[in-house]
Amino acid sequence: MAHRKGRWEARGRRRGKSGRRPKRAAVTPQGVLRALAGPGRPQLGRAAIGRRLGVDRGGERTLGTLLEALVREGRIERVRRRYRLPRADGLVEGRLRDDASVVEEGGAVWRVPDSGGAAPGDRVLLQPSDPTRQRGDILDVLAGERTTWVGIFHDRAAAGVVTPYRDEPGADWRIPVARRDRAGATDGAVVVVERRRVVEVLGPPGTPEADFRAVVWRRRLPVAFPRSVRAAADAIPGALDPAEVARRIDLRSRPFVTIDPETARDHDDAVCVAEAPGGGARLWVAIADVSHFVAEGSPVDVEALRRGNSVYFPDRAIPMLPERLSGDLCSLRPEAERLALVVELEFDAGGAVRHRAFYPAVVRSRARLTYAEAAAAMETGECEQLRLLGRLTQRLTQRRFAAGSLDFDLPSAEIVLGDDAHPVDIVEAPRTPAHRAIEESMLAANRAVAEALAAAGVPAVFRNHEPPAPDDADALGDVLAAFGLPPDLGEALRRVAGRPEERLVHGIALRSMRQARYEAECRGHFALAFRHYVHFTSPIRRYADLVVHRALKALLDGRGADACRERMRAVAARVSWRERVAVEAEREMIDLKKCVFMAGRVGRRFDGTVSSVAPHGLYVTLDDWFVDGLVHVSKLPGYFEVDDRRFALTSRSGERFRLGDRLRVRVDAVDGVAGHINFSLVHRIASSRSISSSLL
Repeated sequence: MAHRKGRWEARGRRRGKSGRRPKRAAVTPQGVLRALAGPGRPQLGRAAIGRRLGVDRGGERTLGTLLEALVREGRIERVRRRYRLPRADGLVEGRLRDDASVVEEGGAVWRVPDSGGAAPGDRVLLQPSDPTRQRGDILDVLAGERTTWVGIFHDRAAAGVVTPYRDEPGADWRIPVARRDRAGATDGAVVVVERRRVVEVLGPPGTPEADFRAVVWRRRLPVAFPRSVRAAADAIPGALDPAEVARRIDLRSRPFVTIDPETARDHDDAVCVAEAPGGGARLWVAIADVSHFVAEGSPVDVEALRRGNSVYFPDRAIPMLPERLSGDLCSLRPEAERLALVVELEFDAGGAVRHRAFYPAVVRSRARLTYAEAAAAMETGECEQLRLLGRLTQRLTQRRFAAGSLDFDLPSAEIVLGDDAHPVDIVEAPRTPAHRAIEESMLAANRAVAEALAAAGVPAVFRNHEPPAPDDADALGDVLAAFGLPPDLGEALRRVAGRPEERLVHGIALRSMRQARYEAECRGHFALAFRHYVHFTSPIRRYADLVVHRALKALLDGRGADACRERMRAVAARVSWRERVAVEAEREMIDLKKCVFMAGRVGRRFDGTVSSVAPHGLYVTLDDWFVDGLVHVSKLPGYFEVDDRRFALTSRSGERFRLGDRLRVRVDAVDGVAGHINFSLVHRIASSRSISSSLL
């Protein structure tokens, strides 16, 4: 082995027929990192890495030396006898030992206060809380002994076998099932297996229950509540304690209303608006007082923290709290007296806050409005309160954008379900003035609570969003310049609205952003341009909000100094991770529903618009439904390469496909396991829609 000019080179001794040594593959750190790159952070042994690099036996020792050097430098990790890239998020993976410590595969030992629901031997994800003392908190179980498996049954002559369905990429487990233990399963059915026996047949892939159980199993989502949690929730009295009502501000005469989606499963916020002197407005935001019913450390609280948040699928939800709380005692139902924490804000005529107050209250919602109903009332002016809310919303929105807040208002898919829970339509989710009104009201309340907690120095869980990293910011600036947009991102997003490249610019801008996360320290929110921000308005479905409620109550009671910042750090790490798990599960289910919807349309032709361009092809959004599919470059006429500057695919003959192009495509294949929809090009459609002339 020799180290020359920054490169590791493998030398062999065998000579070719000419007497010269054949050229050996160069083994470089960059080559190893590329070999280990890929979705899911693949784990490869030395031999597998060598094959990817073209290393023969003569270079295996050199490769081994390089791998160990990269491990010592922290550039790769060793997991048993395999290697992989380290996590980019600073979290640590390891195995839980019997003595309640986590042993990281590289040999480091991390102490944890509790197992976080993991069993000895499980592979877990850990958030370092004190790196110097090697202490941390378990966030999630990544892998461990399974007692139940969800997969696809394959009928074989001698016996059956169950293989992965909705499992991690590259999963290769196989479970043999004797013919007497198949429980009537037919070939291709999704089944539940325990001890090599089929215990439940869920139906074919794409069946609502089969897809739900598979996603839940893959993501390790807790569904059923433990008996102790259900018992604790059921024991809570249904009637309000008169003494508790007497201690609170009585707002039952105020005409609060809830405004939610038509399919909303819980109602944790209500609003009320009235005129204020000088052309201003007074806004009351009432949030369900979940903390009154859920004591810290109680069985319900421990389970809520384990879940971290509710998970919402098109046809059902996995709630953070039992139904007794989420759908009854804490839900702000019409004409039901409910306990709430209220944020009262008075705005001047320009939308600036000139007075704020926080207090426990008892409220009674007057109506449960959908977004469509509220938007109609705001537009017609038939409801004075909603008319005032619309006017206040305009002022708050203008003021927020003027301060630098970004407006990532991208369209999203809404799955319309039939009576059998199968998708019958996929449309662009509507965005009405009522959506904006509730968003602005919640933003104002969250911000006011954050400012109060930060000013008093009360430990809490803040919602932080940092600016893009310098390299990402530079790359984003290049993109904006290529589209002829100003470097100010807020102004660029406003100018690109309605243009064919809007979706791409929004997507690139979002990818350049860091992920928002929960932390015990307040670092500000870049996208909102707020110095202080928390999540306060959804305690029924987010544990972070429940913690903030407790912090606000501690401030109001003069107990702010009693809160434990270390506890906040542990909670913030946990709920940040659970939020990511929920988002991934919800996105996966949406993709599955799209595949189910399009599966019966294979072979049919539809018109659409190029919405994104990638080296491997064109993504086309159909006109008839809010569904995207890929036209792979191999399905295009000729050899095409991506033109990064013009965001187009260009052939050597000069033919070009770009954003906004209108195409007729054919649905070639739908892969419900991978969640992919593939199109092929039929022909172009004449259209004047195209990207801005600055890219031509």
